[in-house]
Amino acid sequence: MRLDASPALTRRGALAALSLLPALLPSQPASALFGLGGAGNSPTVEVLEQPELCQGRAQAQDFVAVRYTGRFADGRAFDTRYAARPLVYQLGSFYLPGVDAALAGRCVGTRLRLQWASSPRPRLEDDAQQLPAGSRLQLELELVTIKYSLFGETMRDPANSYFFAPGPVTLSSAYDPRGHASGLPPQVKRDNPFALGPTEDSLISNSKGVLKPFVGEGVGLPEAPPEAAEAEGAGAPLRGSRTGKDG
Repeated sequence: MRLDASPALTRRGALAALSLLPALLPSQPASALFGLGGAGNSPTVEVLEQPELCQGRAQAQDFVAVRYTGRFADGRAFDTRYAARPLVYQLGSFYLPGVDAALAGRCVGTRLRLQWASSPRPRLEDDAQQLPAGSRLQLELELVTIKYSLFGETMRDPANSYFFAPGPVTLSSAYDPRGHASGLPPQVKRDNPFALGPTEDSLISNSKGVLKPFVGEGVGLPEAPPEAAEAEGAGAPLRGSRTGKDG
């Protein structure tokens, strides 16, 4: 004999299963299950493409080059300045919250889609006026490369106008191919040669001159230990020397 479940039981079972989905997927907001994006300042992150071989991962305060396009839910663009030409900026200073966290640890060549169910709070009030509250936003971006040399340049001269734009990247700032520095104090100081003062030594340098370069015979060799000097004075050749023979 066959027993069929009633339509009411089937609907109740389906609703019960649906209510459990957020608990089964704790890393995603419930709105992400329906393609609505994350609420508040935390977007949902979708990986569109990632390289098979990771040749570099973006870390805090790295200068990254990204191409991106920002759109409202209805398809209208709110930021296309760097859709073709990449933006170079220091990770930790993008004008929309959640973007830096999404890029941290990602490999060069990764493409992401970020979605906010409600317009996040930008860092600057002028940017907030261009993103009406409650607007659903979407940002598609590609991590093009990491400009490692620019971190060293911030050690030498963070005000250098050749390498750095005069201000941070904002929704209203003009396109600028130079790097946008965050203004944060560098995390690495004394083990980076760019951070050294005139009288300072690097942690990875040979501060005491223990190892000296060998330039020709007898030049730059370390001093012989006392026992070796005594043996040499007594006429005994040093082991392994050019005048003696190995015994």
